[in-house]
Amino acid sequence: MRKVRSVLFIVCLCVLCGCSVTDRFVSDRVAEALPEYAPNREITGEYDVSLAAKCVNGVFVGVQEDGVRIWKGIPYAKQPEGELRFCTPQAPDASDRVFEAFHFMKSGMQSVDLDEEASLYEQGEDCLGLNIWTSVIGTETAKPVFVFIHGGGWMAGGTSDPLYNGFCFAKNNPEILVVTVDYRLGMLGQIDLSSFPDGKNYPDSCVLCLLDIVQSLRWIRENIAAFGGDPENITICGESAGGGAVSMLCVMPEAKGLFSKAIPMSGSVAQFSELSETSAQVSALREAFGCETVEDLKQIPFEDLRKWWSFNLGDIYHHPVRGNSVIESDPLDAWSRGDSSDIVILQGNTAEEFRYYLRVFADIDELFDAACEGVTEDILQNGNEEFRKAYASYEETLHRLGYTGKEVYYRFMDDHAFNAGNIYQAEMHAKNGGKGYFYTFDKSYDGEYSKLGAAHAVDCSYLFGNFSEWVFGTPEAVKLSLRFQQMISNFCKTGDPSVDGLSWPQYNGQSRFRMMIGDNTHVEENFEKERVDAVMQMMDLSDRFRFTGNESTVIKCAEKLNPEAVKEYKRIRSSFQK
Repeated sequence: MRKVRSVLFIVCLCVLCGCSVTDRFVSDRVAEALPEYAPNREITGEYDVSLAAKCVNGVFVGVQEDGVRIWKGIPYAKQPEGELRFCTPQAPDASDRVFEAFHFMKSGMQSVDLDEEASLYEQGEDCLGLNIWTSVIGTETAKPVFVFIHGGGWMAGGTSDPLYNGFCFAKNNPEILVVTVDYRLGMLGQIDLSSFPDGKNYPDSCVLCLLDIVQSLRWIRENIAAFGGDPENITICGESAGGGAVSMLCVMPEAKGLFSKAIPMSGSVAQFSELSETSAQVSALREAFGCETVEDLKQIPFEDLRKWWSFNLGDIYHHPVRGNSVIESDPLDAWSRGDSSDIVILQGNTAEEFRYYLRVFADIDELFDAACEGVTEDILQNGNEEFRKAYASYEETLHRLGYTGKEVYYRFMDDHAFNAGNIYQAEMHAKNGGKGYFYTFDKSYDGEYSKLGAAHAVDCSYLFGNFSEWVFGTPEAVKLSLRFQQMISNFCKTGDPSVDGLSWPQYNGQSRFRMMIGDNTHVEENFEKERVDAVMQMMDLSDRFRFTGNESTVIKCAEKLNPEAVKEYKRIRSSFQK
């Protein structure tokens, strides 16, 4: 996730995302950078064989721009349309036909939002595709492969978003091949259909988003050599919901052997819903469309489903569901057991993750404050006495570290929604002998967004080297971006993110080394040890800090403290929906 500017605060505490309420945040530069959709067509005449890659499902012909070869919109699965809606992804049919790879495939189903660029692109169920960038400089074969999984709260985003364009990374790091992947979103990517009489035919419907990504990795492993990539050296990376996906893939049996290194950015396996939490969504669907069976549901036109989904996001869950054959009831148990220990992992967070959600509430500071305080109080009320004692100890620790007043609520929301899951994974990975590294990205947004500080998703602009009205491309920013990219590049190549002049020690439970990345990039040892210890204690007492909350829940928490701010928020949201 990165553009979490929605009035829909459904996922507020689960690293999940949203979009904004007006168009005032969309710059002309970003709007112009959004590509126009066009289908990739079959080529029956001559084509440039130097830009053609022979794959199991066809020959794909790309383009070359400024020394970078680019292939867009390559299907990695049969498209989940018609009878394949809600079905487990299937490998594409073998083919010798020749196709263009000039354009991104469609974005997955999501609410159209002026501040989520991929939602402005053509949407459709035929969205299971990937894109590749590789420099003509350097080796032509066996390049380490960097696969990025976009965020968006499992309900938004897409690779057509200019933020995720892999050109700059590939240009700056010619030894790395870059891939970005699309997958099913929202109810088409995760919905529990077991209550329907024919629901038994769709046992994986609640985790299709993850299985889509697994299928993309199978395709990459089988075909990436045709583009110059090394199928034996694949690193997966994702941010926010993408980070949650990467974290889950690290312990999913279905994904074993498909990659060797992983980079979960601001996302852990704590981003999942229970089966019981999906019942309201299914009931609402049945009432809205009169569906009695899954077959009925499959007959509803895509656009009708999309519109319904868009206007009901506030009251329904939309995360992958745990407690099934793919995701166990508590996936953090898999990390506790050491199921990730064969993967080399680099993970971390931004320094002020949760302040991004100030934008979610349309810059209504009072509502943001009320939400942070109200949700904290709600968590404490629903926790047991032992947990409340642990929180009191945590609060005392924050006071000793210099946090006062509202800052305590801010830090708690940072830890509860974002930091705790990644820290826990790092601790368990090290405990079980896994090799791993940890970072905190401490660089603030720019301009009018600087009040967000080093908030959620700021690291994405630096990772890809794509700047906008959120992060200015100043010389200092470009320098930091190149350094960050070099860390990631080195990790992809060797499993060690150290760069010249800066050694990055492995994370372990004793020294807890982390790399602080920002204006003064440096290594810290035992970072805020008391705070981390207190967070770990609370996780063990509160379902490992798992929390899902939809918009209605969060608004109720905030309304008790500031009804006027909530009233203004609802007014803005109502205006936006019209």
